[in-house]
Amino acid sequence: MYNDINYLDENLSIIKEKNLVKFHDNYPMSKYQVILLTNTMFLSLIIILLSLLPNSYSESSISILEQKTYKDSNGYWNLIGSLRNQAETPVELSFDINSSNLSKSHSDIFKSITFANVIYPNSVVPFKLISTEKELFENFSNMIKIKQVNRPMFSDIVHEYSNLAKGEEKILSGTLKNTGSTIIKDIVVYASVHAKNTTQLDSVKSDIIPILLPGEEKSYTIIPDPLIKSDVYYYSCAGLDINTPITTLDTGDGFLAFDLQSVSLVSNFGYDSSSDSIIFTIKPYNPNGGDALLKIPQSKIDQKVNVKLDGKIHSKADIDVDGKTITMNIPIPPNEHDIVISGVLNGI
Repeated sequence: MYNDINYLDENLSIIKEKNLVKFHDNYPMSKYQVILLTNTMFLSLIIILLSLLPNSYSESSISILEQKTYKDSNGYWNLIGSLRNQAETPVELSFDINSSNLSKSHSDIFKSITFANVIYPNSVVPFKLISTEKELFENFSNMIKIKQVNRPMFSDIVHEYSNLAKGEEKILSGTLKNTGSTIIKDIVVYASVHAKNTTQLDSVKSDIIPILLPGEEKSYTIIPDPLIKSDVYYYSCAGLDINTPITTLDTGDGFLAFDLQSVSLVSNFGYDSSSDSIIFTIKPYNPNGGDALLKIPQSKIDQKVNVKLDGKIHSKADIDVDGKTITMNIPIPPNEHDIVISGVLNGI
């Protein structure tokens, strides 16, 4: 646009009026000099604007919904609240604590507790920091550190519970059932604790459930701190944290190891023995689509597999076989899609 002489002639008065280019009567600039300078300024403006755009995976991707401090029954200060992931990718969150802020005698008592190893897009997760020194929490927002992760969210656990606190102990209890074909390990249930007036009283989590086999159901119980028990009325943001990545698929006659990396929601992940296929539904968190990287062991020297997207051979899928591992890099278009990978045990 700025390389058009006629366009520049028509708009030269605007350039002068806005002082975008300084003109000297004794040393007039040629049209081509003005073009060069204006192009340079336009490019500089783009660079400045791009520098002002927020980083999708920066600290601005995490919003603090609420926070408060209280002293628990053990005499420690607790900073509690909830965080929301506003990015389009799962992230790992940690708190960067300067240990020099702690007294030498209590530096080993400080605990950093995040209630989910991975926070998925639009998820709200409670947090809790515990210390003997309340002053440590003054710059809390500056402590948050974020790392993007390509870890899919499997939606094959049915979580049933009631939000209302139960019994004299004001507990939260429920059940988890594995409706998928994968072995799920090291599961923790987390939740926010609230008073009747909706004030958040605490952030709590269950003991670790070591393993949940396909089709298995287990129960859990969370007991609030005795100091706030009398005010507990209900729980919110109850969610699951799976500390160990899901890497084992039940094939009926045994188990198949796999590694799936994707910024996506994955459901119905299983093995179909009649077609020797891994089947699943996947939806990228990014509205523009994404990728899935799947690795499985190579069981035969001449083993070949194919990848289908919504019933058709996926021509853009890249398949690499190195003698030990079959690696599939699968582009995923926007929205939800069905994936079928045939020949995973015996080849095609």
